[in-house]
Amino acid sequence: MTIDDLKALIAQAEFHKFLKMDVLDLEADGKLSIKLPFDESYTIFRKAGAYHGGIIASLVDVAGAMACSVVKGYPTPTANLRIDYLKSPARCDLYADAEARRVGRGIGVADVTIRDENGTVYALGRGTFNTADPRPVG
Repeated sequence: MTIDDLKALIAQAEFHKFLKMDVLDLEADGKLSIKLPFDESYTIFRKAGAYHGGIIASLVDVAGAMACSVVKGYPTPTANLRIDYLKSPARCDLYADAEARRVGRGIGVADVTIRDENGTVYALGRGTFNTADPRPVG
């Protein structure tokens, strides 16, 4: 998959378009970076500008799934997701750096770091993704 392929996947989902995510970097081995520009609608406490945890979880989910998808060449839906929130980001663009750790015939695992442009890490996530070929057999 190419960056254009991943951007096309994002464009197909209304929720992904709502998040205004942009794929910045991509490597064939399942490493990629996604930018999430700050938007007031992503906050839980508008006065403080703090991100809602669900927005961060969505970014982890999409980045991890795409990392596995790059290796497999087709979408890999989420089977499980774990996130450790380290710090609450506020009023900043976020970046998801994802790396596919293992991509097998049925399961893939990807790690995701959520950071700002200065490198401050806000969350660490790990996802398990269904990597089985979705095409019918036969």
